[in-house]
Amino acid sequence: MYLSPTFFLDLGLRTITRNPFFSRDRLTLAEGESDFRLLEGQEGLVVTLGPNTAFFDRPNRSVCRWPGVKTIPRQSPHEMPPRSFFANEGRAFLQIFCGGGDVRLNRVTTLGEQRQILLSAGDGKVVEKIDLAELAREGAPALKFLQPAYLCSSAEVAIRSVPCDAATMSWARAPYVYRTEELENASGQAILCLSGRTMVWCERLEPGESRDFALGNVIAATANIDSKLRPTSQCHPDDEDTAPSQLGDAPAAAAAKPDLRGRLREFVAATRILFESVRAREGVLVCELTNRSRRPAYVYVQLNKDGLYGGSGFVGFMVKLVSAFFRLSHLPLR
Repeated sequence: MYLSPTFFLDLGLRTITRNPFFSRDRLTLAEGESDFRLLEGQEGLVVTLGPNTAFFDRPNRSVCRWPGVKTIPRQSPHEMPPRSFFANEGRAFLQIFCGGGDVRLNRVTTLGEQRQILLSAGDGKVVEKIDLAELAREGAPALKFLQPAYLCSSAEVAIRSVPCDAATMSWARAPYVYRTEELENASGQAILCLSGRTMVWCERLEPGESRDFALGNVIAATANIDSKLRPTSQCHPDDEDTAPSQLGDAPAAAAAKPDLRGRLREFVAATRILFESVRAREGVLVCELTNRSRRPAYVYVQLNKDGLYGGSGFVGFMVKLVSAFFRLSHLPLR
């Protein structure tokens, strides 16, 4: 019965229909257009590129691709200003040491015809697709996210590595994070795909709203989020009878460049927060995120996490090493 022609015909049809590249309503894209389609279960996605179209992806995440696709490694997702040799070497050292410097990704481009690429979110992870153009239309500012959460993005997205201030350090726990926004001359969708554990939950915070999140579960937040660490034994400020704080323009205030003394104070505050989050065991501190601006804010949270993230490079390795020492030891926190 299992070797009959009908069995092999049915097996072939089921194999074809389960192929992520197969679709009865297959897209036909023009030059410069791209499409990002999530697979069932959000464990991966299929990126369809039109003729002479490119996108950026994270290394070692491409599973299958059609012939006619070329990969150019270590490319910047935006135009780079001309620099001297020593400035380029300094940026490279910054990237190796603490994850800063220039962002270098794989640029995948088609050679002339429409092609498809299958990407995996990673072992035990799922994909979250974010339309940055839609966030911009709703009034949300640029998005900051953890470096390992990046999976891929369209060519209309600019990604830069920025140092963490004290507020960003509260949820990122890393010296540098990625800041992304839509390019000014973008004509289509500006798609950013992030990967997280089990499920990625999007929380919208209206002006004046606040939420508490577990330390280490936040993978992305808009730039108008004000964050701080608070002991779990303390109540949320909204639970007390206090007057609400006045809303301001957080993005405009952050746009003003501080002087050298202000930058030094911000560095010391961020370093103190990093050390407190590293030595704190689970359930000791909670991350309080508040939208103090007049624009909507978004927070992306992964339901599960896989250990403490301390950034990339040598500094990230040392942060993970020190955090493992504090978590396995019986040293008192005070």
